[in-house]
Amino acid sequence: MGASCLPDPKKDFEEYNEKTAAFRDQEAGAFDAAPPPGSFEGLYFAACLSKLAAGRVDRVLRFYTTVKFVKDPEPATTGKISLELTPMKLGPNDGPPPTVSKDQTAGETYKIVDQPTNAIGVYSGAIGSDTDGDGKTEVKIPGVANPISGREIEVETAAVNGRVGPGRFCSQLSGEVVVPTIITLVGDANTCLYFPVKEGDVPPTLAIDGSDFKAGCPLQ
Repeated sequence: MGASCLPDPKKDFEEYNEKTAAFRDQEAGAFDAAPPPGSFEGLYFAACLSKLAAGRVDRVLRFYTTVKFVKDPEPATTGKISLELTPMKLGPNDGPPPTVSKDQTAGETYKIVDQPTNAIGVYSGAIGSDTDGDGKTEVKIPGVANPISGREIEVETAAVNGRVGPGRFCSQLSGEVVVPTIITLVGDANTCLYFPVKEGDVPPTLAIDGSDFKAGCPLQ
């Protein structure tokens, strides 16, 4: 066996530390309270803990998310935000996918475009599309992205109203779940956290006790 084929635990550990450093540095439950100081765009890993999960962090819904924020001209502290969220496929044992990569997504991409943010970075973000022609917007999460039951989830009048910051930020997930059960999603009991990543990064590790979501997502 050639030397290049031998395992190198030290190198593997160093690479893992480098990829996950940003996540370990985040304080549990914290987010950036101030709006971004300037325009930016990038890739984020979104984890949404909803009432459907009954408090179980291993049942978060995961999204491959691109974010673009355009700050209004000085001296304004307002701006506009655009997000594109695509469900991510389940990994081994219904856990997160091995990487935050485009090839790990499934289903439709849902967008909010050029939504205004106020002086503290708060925005309103209705998402969904009227695929059935019944006048109701819907978000559909395919079964391969659902760690709760493995069945498709359908949410009507969905929104991700949130508060954007220069790094990690948050939103509240709201809407009416109509498939596979009937439940209303509203408020901090349904919080999404957005972690800045690069294509191919390992997903951030979430505290199993739910402390990452403890602060919810205050919109005032």
